[in-house]
Amino acid sequence: MVAAALGALVVEVEDLPAYTPHLKGTVEGLNRAVESMLFASLPGYVRQPRPGRRRARPKDEVLLGFEDFTARLLDWVEWWNTVHQPGPLGGKTPLQAWEADPTPVREVSPEELWTFTLEDDGRIRVVSTRGVRFRRRDYVGPWMTGLAGTGVRVRFMPHHDHRIEVFDASTGRYLGPATVADEASPEQITAVRSARAARSRRLRRDLSAAQRERYAAVTRPGKPERLVAAD
Repeated sequence: MVAAALGALVVEVEDLPAYTPHLKGTVEGLNRAVESMLFASLPGYVRQPRPGRRRARPKDEVLLGFEDFTARLLDWVEWWNTVHQPGPLGGKTPLQAWEADPTPVREVSPEELWTFTLEDDGRIRVVSTRGVRFRRRDYVGPWMTGLAGTGVRVRFMPHHDHRIEVFDASTGRYLGPATVADEASPEQITAVRSARAARSRRLRRDLSAAQRERYAAVTRPGKPERLVAAD
C-alpha cells in the first residue's frame, strides 16, 4: 500500500532491511527527538526511570485523554517546524529550510489523498441483482442498475465497512459508492428503486419501439432498409 501510494506521487521507494536504523537516520532522529522532548514529559511514559526494580505507574497519575494528547502533539509539531532551530540547518527552522529548497513541489489533489485511505483485497467480484457481495454482505447503490454481470474491484476504509467504493475491474474506472443493503437509509433505498424503475421504463419503451419497426425483405447482403408505415 505504501509503495502504491508513493508510486502514484512519483516518489522513489527504497525498501530497507529490518533493524537498520542507521540507514534512515532522518526518521530515527525525529522519533528520538519527539520521545525525549515531548513523550518523556507526559504522564504514563513507560520508559521513565523509577525507583526499585519494577516500573510501576503511580496510582495517582492521571493519563491524558486522546484529545489532550493530540493537542499537545500538534503543538510540539508546530514548535518543531516553526521555532526550533536544529544544528544541521544552520540557524534555520525546518519550515524556513523547506521554503528555501528550490525542489519543485506538486500539489496532491484531495481525490488522490482520499484513495490512499482505502484498501483493496485484490479480488474481482461481479455485480448481481442483489448488488456486490463483500465480506458475506450485500452492498447496493443506484448506479448498479443495468450493470449486472460487470466485474468490479472493491476498495474500503479499514474498520468502516458500512460503505465500500467500487471500481471497474478491467479499466479501473470509479463506478460509485455502495452501502450495506440491510443498513441502507430510506433515501438510499428510494434512490435504488427509482433507478431500477427508470431503467425498466426505458427498456419497455425500447422494446415497444423495436416491435413497431419493420424492414424490407432482402435476397442479397446489404444494409437493412426500414419500412415506413403508410398513413
